[in-house]
Amino acid sequence: MRGIAVAMLLAAGLCNAGAQGQASQAASPPAATGNWVIAYIEVAPGSEAKALAALKVLKAASTKEKGYLSMTVLQRNGQPNHFALIEHWKDNATREAHIKQGHVEVARQALKALEIAPYDERPHRELSTGQNNPGGTVYALTHVDILPEFRQQGEEMLQNFVFEGRRTDGNTRFDVFTQASRPNHMTMVAVWTNLEAWKRHTASAPTKEFRAEFQPKSASLYDERLYRAVN
Repeated sequence: MRGIAVAMLLAAGLCNAGAQGQASQAASPPAATGNWVIAYIEVAPGSEAKALAALKVLKAASTKEKGYLSMTVLQRNGQPNHFALIEHWKDNATREAHIKQGHVEVARQALKALEIAPYDERPHRELSTGQNNPGGTVYALTHVDILPEFRQQGEEMLQNFVFEGRRTDGNTRFDVFTQASRPNHMTMVAVWTNLEAWKRHTASAPTKEFRAEFQPKSASLYDERLYRAVN
């Protein structure tokens, strides 16, 4: 009987260890793979010109890389020491190869000397993308978090919202992306012909209805920032 009891204890221990291993594996964040990158750069006030020069050099060199599709340099309205980059690569492999390029290291070091916060780079995957027409002057970057239990419903809401947004007067682009390492974190990128078009959309009944319905499913502040393209 004693031998049977010992065997049962050993089996229980192995089962617990296996369950703990599975739980640990499930808790690990997914790999940061994606062919879109949205990066945020904050530099000391007064150093905007130096930062912009470094970003323009970075873009010029990056356009020559294999797999390059686009890179948009943005400067924040009202806070000119805040910049953002929207990068689009053919696939994750070309994005990863880009990070290892010498000109990227040179640009990062130049920016590091000016930064007041670490370079914040976030790989993304497409959730819903549409047209990307020229002529927009106002870029609205919106970061939204969805509570994990509402992720599927929240994704559907965001997809519907950006689809309708593309049909709004004055819109030239309206996309939503999923952050690769945090799949319940999303970024919307909307481009408007002018500030008045953005204001009309923001104050419209569909936008207010969306935000009212989305808020209970949100895990953080609805963070919308306005930029202008500088390249």
